[in-house]
Amino acid sequence: MRRKIAGCVLAAAATVGLLALPVPAGQDGRQERPLRHDAAAIVKLVPVRVIGPDGRPVTDLRKEDFSLAEDGQRRTITEFEVHSMTDAGMTVMPQPPPSAGPAIREGGAMGRKIFFFLDQQASDEAGRVKARAAALRFLETQVRPGDEVAVIGFYAMSGFFIREYLTSDMSRIRRALDKSSEAPPSPGDWVGGSPDDSVTVRVRSEGTRAWPTTGEGRGQQVELSESGGAADSPAAGLGRVLAPGTAAFQRLDFVPRIEDMIEVFKTIPGQKSLVLFTSRNLGRDAERLGKIFGAAGTTVFAVNTQDWKMSPMGENKVHFIWEDHSLKDLAAASGGKYFADINAVDAIAQDLQSLTGSFYVLGYYVRETWEGKYHKIRVEVARPGARVLVQDGYTDPKPFGRMSEFEKDIQLIDLAWADRPVTPFQTLAIDPLIVFEGGGAEACLLVRLEVNARSGVPPGRNEIFAFLRNERGVTELSRRWELDFAKYDGTSLWAYAVVPVPAGVHDYRLVVRDLVNGESCIGRADFQVAAAEEAGIRVSSPLLFEEGPGAPYMRLPGRAPAAGKGKAAPEPSLLDLYRLVPKEGRLAVGETSPGVRKLTAIVPYEIRPAAPDDAPILSVEAKLVARAGGESAAEVKIREHRRFEGKPDILVIEIALPAVASGLYELEISIEDVGTDRRGVVHKPLLVR
Repeated sequence: MRRKIAGCVLAAAATVGLLALPVPAGQDGRQERPLRHDAAAIVKLVPVRVIGPDGRPVTDLRKEDFSLAEDGQRRTITEFEVHSMTDAGMTVMPQPPPSAGPAIREGGAMGRKIFFFLDQQASDEAGRVKARAAALRFLETQVRPGDEVAVIGFYAMSGFFIREYLTSDMSRIRRALDKSSEAPPSPGDWVGGSPDDSVTVRVRSEGTRAWPTTGEGRGQQVELSESGGAADSPAAGLGRVLAPGTAAFQRLDFVPRIEDMIEVFKTIPGQKSLVLFTSRNLGRDAERLGKIFGAAGTTVFAVNTQDWKMSPMGENKVHFIWEDHSLKDLAAASGGKYFADINAVDAIAQDLQSLTGSFYVLGYYVRETWEGKYHKIRVEVARPGARVLVQDGYTDPKPFGRMSEFEKDIQLIDLAWADRPVTPFQTLAIDPLIVFEGGGAEACLLVRLEVNARSGVPPGRNEIFAFLRNERGVTELSRRWELDFAKYDGTSLWAYAVVPVPAGVHDYRLVVRDLVNGESCIGRADFQVAAAEEAGIRVSSPLLFEEGPGAPYMRLPGRAPAAGKGKAAPEPSLLDLYRLVPKEGRLAVGETSPGVRKLTAIVPYEIRPAAPDDAPILSVEAKLVARAGGESAAEVKIREHRRFEGKPDILVIEIALPAVASGLYELEISIEDVGTDRRGVVHKPLLVR
């Protein structure tokens, strides 16, 4: 249904201002807080590969052919699965387990986990190009649904890097393989616009930051000055930020970093394979590393990136295939294979497929605790000449306080970027709001924080990480904040960061992690920013409210200065972007409360080119478009319309939602300038409950 209105107010003041309130007294952030994970009976799943005397997988074994012991005690195998790769993906032929008590089935053992390791330090330029070609050939011809792939490696200047963590989105893996060059490390808390994001990211401690308040009114936002880093400061302790692709580990000692990585691999469930592209001579370390890779349940497939040697006179390079190499010892000790000729990309891809595409999963009951205790596993098979490849043990979930910094960093990457994180987490609702102004766009990344001791954000000292990447994988935002939520148990907060964004697809990840016990919450959102048009109406994302009590806002600053500039550009707040925020009302972030059928929408818009002095006559309509097809018109009432000189105009509209079944819809709002026939449309996903 349409409503028309003539805009007539210029440069109107916002209805809500900024409120400066005192900082709540901090509590001891080191106090012990109980984990939300109780000891529970679970089915421990153990991926097992069996290799015959010919070096090929053995695929015809039954459950009765296996025996399993933990810490020297024989265990009953209650679950048994045969996994084999087909063109359609991984197939599983299970044998029904006997009835037993209720237990949680441990996840993560279904599909393959393949890590491409690009040793850029120990490969020349030709070797790097060939490594990328071999990895892409496997990606294009052998990866199947259910597989997860990661791209990691080692740089000459900045050491170990994680280009892309485990994901089933192969477009991300292709982009990660394309980005093979190393950028020199540089300081700063804002990263973007560079062709490569392999930099060390640090945050500065100066500047202002926002802090929530327990005030009564809606639309309140609190600005706090830096308190100097005192122990009870809610914003004390800013430090290093780790983002995928950054050189967070700048120690250049390759073997110790590999040993660190193996310790992390022990915590990753499932069938893991490391495809190592390098020409590095590991000497006596090769066999030792291979054995501990195998003990971590990770098979190494080493591909030599060097296919030449110097001529006898040392004058030039001559073609040579290194059939004997320390990499052969590394691969064999782990149960994998050595590929001497990197040019044989088809043979490498086919062998990797056959060697990684068949395995078994054995399941048995354990009582999981959070003591970090190591348990030794031994698996034997009744098949003469067969070799069993299995992780030699597992560690109970380790208390966060006992993790190394490396383990905490890897856990952060797992939380932020893995498709299926190993770490338990709560989900956060994120609303990416795109506001257009003067041909550019700002993303106001709004998240609802429910502070609760039993679910949601833990009420204590937490660290918050925000990462934003564009469709090329370049990091546009990498930030860390430290805040104490102890005073806000049982309350809701609206936190947001404002980021300038160019046209294109963007990927936002937010992680909130308790600094004492590691309890984590994750918010994820993909969004697209449309390119500016020469003429028309650009409608920004609506900010939606429903009836109910409000909650305070918390801004997560801040914008660093551009290269070569002095001070950072002024950073707008949510109130700057949406100006007519009501004093009462509950924000609807992606969904309505049960039974709610009336929403208030704050909608900024721009008419391009700029509208003349005469106020435009606008026609506004809204409708719900079902994901399954079909649409229903919504009744629209104009509550307010204001024009702001040099800024987007603002519409406040009331939307009466039609009677529809609960489900996921798109709320479509269109604005038309009746006098010029210019029209703009915005779509917003909305779960109607």
